[in-house]
Amino acid sequence: MTDPEHGASSDLRLVLDADGAFASSWLREKSVAPVPVGEQIDAALARRITAGCRAVGASHILATSLVGDSGATSRLPADADCTGIRPPLLLRTPDSQGAVLFPEAGYALIAGTTAFMAAAVSEGTDTARARFGRYARTLLERHPALASVAASHPPGHRAWSQPGDVAPASAAARQLALLDAFTDGTCDAPDFARGWWEARRASQANGERVQGALGDLLDQVFMILEDYSVDPDLAEPGDLDDAGLRIAVREAWRAFRHGET
Repeated sequence: MTDPEHGASSDLRLVLDADGAFASSWLREKSVAPVPVGEQIDAALARRITAGCRAVGASHILATSLVGDSGATSRLPADADCTGIRPPLLLRTPDSQGAVLFPEAGYALIAGTTAFMAAAVSEGTDTARARFGRYARTLLERHPALASVAASHPPGHRAWSQPGDVAPASAAARQLALLDAFTDGTCDAPDFARGWWEARRASQANGERVQGALGDLLDQVFMILEDYSVDPDLAEPGDLDDAGLRIAVREAWRAFRHGET
């Protein structure tokens, strides 16, 4: 670590409580996701840190050693290669929009605002929590402490695999309603595209989890919409027009429905 940062101890106390956990006051309006990590920061965690910093416009991060009471803090460029750094430490953006707590080998806790988490935990907080739960169960005999970490951060939503399972008030339910309306002709292509993208972003931000054939369907619609532009003036050669979009989405929806029977 380079470029020592002075006067950062007071900021540290805003993020961590006396027990070394994230302070409840700092976590207000933020979310937390545990992720697997080995004996030191690996490339996967480093990419998450860089992505989160980039999303909130942080040019550098503050790295604080949690060994003893030293609290030694250094400043690193946001795109610095931080692989190889060992725990215990806390990494955080200067404005504390995002932080990564790496207390010991085996796991790290990523926490932050919606913007930070959408980039650092792009799979969604609930998906990350569910994956960590499976990871903790796999390593239960070797690292039993991981089970308590997983138990402290359970998914907020169960995974939905059938349309009938989806919570009616969820953003995923809105995606399915739009599919119905678009394929039966009561919603036009631009309104479908705009509404579907908005619902997809909301579903990810809410940590909703859709799996199996239903998840595959929503991923397929995502890929179809990648080849469609709401503004015809911005369409590229080979892109779908309104009619082509409806045909492609209808076929995906029909195939999914046929697979259910």
